[in-house]
Amino acid sequence: MNSGLEWTVDAGNTLVKWGVWDTQGSLLRVWKEPLTRAGQALPEMLALGRPDRVALASVSLPRAHWDRLLVHYGLANWQWMGDWKDWPFEGSYARLEDLGLDRKLQMAGALARHKGALLILALGSCLTVDRLNKPHGTGGPGISQAVHGGGLIAPGLTMRFRALHDYTAALPELTPGSSPPKDRWGLSTEEAIRSGVHGGMQSEIKALVDAWAKECPQGILITCGGDAPSFDWTQIRREGLIFAEPDLVLYGLRSLTQNLPSF
Repeated sequence: MNSGLEWTVDAGNTLVKWGVWDTQGSLLRVWKEPLTRAGQALPEMLALGRPDRVALASVSLPRAHWDRLLVHYGLANWQWMGDWKDWPFEGSYARLEDLGLDRKLQMAGALARHKGALLILALGSCLTVDRLNKPHGTGGPGISQAVHGGGLIAPGLTMRFRALHDYTAALPELTPGSSPPKDRWGLSTEEAIRSGVHGGMQSEIKALVDAWAKECPQGILITCGGDAPSFDWTQIRREGLIFAEPDLVLYGLRSLTQNLPSF
């Protein structure tokens, strides 16, 4: 008997997010676990009911790993998104397969959630930025076709902190805090590092957003990724719409696969 539940799985470089959906497309719950313990949430998830459909995207662990894990729990029929071809946007890259899977799924999620010109900033292991122009024509159900206007990839917060430690003899290795530094000018080595790394990245992001906003003043800014809450987005964009979408990839996965057959 079908449960009506669907699972979407987003496996990044450090974290795995499992999303459980009902038949109306509501995200009921999200489990998070370290990549090193991928699968520890499965018994608790299965207690809610076995899924009719599973869609999984992984930029880290290979398909064979997930196949072994899911088959162990009796989930043999699942969708590997690394093979997905039917994206809801036209590519600006010469080869769309060269565009990272995580970025493509973020764009799919953004199109499923918002309409208009979009700028997507994902702040995780890396900072990635992608532009989507105003949709034209019609894609699949609930998804408007759009054009990817290019993007960029830069080091994320943790990578910047680690670089200062790894490439110097004396600087400590720090990790991102939960909020921006209180003062621009640090009064200790740690404060100076935090102000330099965090303040520099915020200024970098603001310059990108300002340049985009001149082209798309009515556009929508979307933020996601584990480090997004540590930035003051009202200072980065003082006017215009800003949406925090921490589960953007999960929404992208479901928007693409909701019409696939069940198990």
